[in-house]
Amino acid sequence: MFIIPLTGKISWRNPPIVTIGLILLNCLVFLIFQTGETKKHYEVSEYYFSSGLVAIEVPRYIDYREGRLLDSSDSFHPQALDEETLVRFYLDMERDYSFLKKLNNDEIITPSNPEYAQWKFLRTEYESKRNQIISLRYGFRPAYGSLLTAFTYMFLHGSAGHLFGNMIFLWIVGCMLEMGLGRFLYSGLYIFGGLAAAGLFGLIYMHSTVPVVGASGAIAGLMGAFAVLFGRKKVKIFYSLGFYFNYLKIPGIILLPIWIGNEFFQLFFGSARHVAYVAHIGGLMGGALLGFISLKFSLAFNEDVFDEVPEDEISPLIEKALNHIAELDMETGSQILEQVLTKDPENVDALTHLFNIYKLDPEDEKFHKTAKKLLFQLSRSYDT
Repeated sequence: MFIIPLTGKISWRNPPIVTIGLILLNCLVFLIFQTGETKKHYEVSEYYFSSGLVAIEVPRYIDYREGRLLDSSDSFHPQALDEETLVRFYLDMERDYSFLKKLNNDEIITPSNPEYAQWKFLRTEYESKRNQIISLRYGFRPAYGSLLTAFTYMFLHGSAGHLFGNMIFLWIVGCMLEMGLGRFLYSGLYIFGGLAAAGLFGLIYMHSTVPVVGASGAIAGLMGAFAVLFGRKKVKIFYSLGFYFNYLKIPGIILLPIWIGNEFFQLFFGSARHVAYVAHIGGLMGGALLGFISLKFSLAFNEDVFDEVPEDEISPLIEKALNHIAELDMETGSQILEQVLTKDPENVDALTHLFNIYKLDPEDEKFHKTAKKLLFQLSRSYDT
């Protein structure tokens, strides 16, 4: 399921500078610091296997998992395993916080072990190479979590596609919120949403060593606030259910349970296991809370921004009129254009099309009236 709000109320006289800045910052961080990360991951893994570190650590990890005494005579040897199995145990080991904690505390390979000095050197070199990978160093890993990485992770991304998708959502939701909340409160909402996302993810997966990266938690915070700030006011949305898609107008607050429900559904039944749905839920809930506080204490300085977008009655009528004109039905076309002018007397498009119809008969009084109105509107537009 895919649901995005469509507001279309962006003022370039007061552009969404913070949103534009956030998009540029995310893109620059990815291009400058994260380009080539896949190659670095490969090089780090290659070092682990070629340096002999695998022969020291993986057998002890297998012993640890199977409950054998470390360094016992019946411990595993890497020669007994094929490369695919070694890779699998290596990946499992990198996700096993309890083992890694003991390993780094010298409880797995103790200083009294003959291999200790060699292992310590190789492990230090390995960690140094891993720290050169920005997503590992500054991504949010709950097991090693810090306030710094709970902040920095929201400016990192796993791929160009990941970045592009997040920036589209940031632009769609962010522009509206920045105009309504103001730049200071909007910036705080973005950061708070990201921290709330990291907080819930860390609470649920507190021993996870896999780095979480991406602005989606912070953007989820914006989406949660968006739903609450619109409240009962209707907002136009685009939604997609598989191959079916359509537009709909619903109260903004209804989006909140839909979005949260979709994240829970994806969490339990979705196939994309690498997506941090719990972080999205945390962001949505955090943003909704801040949106509620904003309404409660009237922090939104421009509440008119969150009014319903009025129906565009003019464009469909002009299009209908042009269809009749294309079929040489000038009478019906002119009647529809006159109808447009009753709703919007200063509409230059309607006046221009009427002028082109009425100029076929220059003696008609309608031609002269329309020409005067059109010239007046055009002169006003040039003056301003």
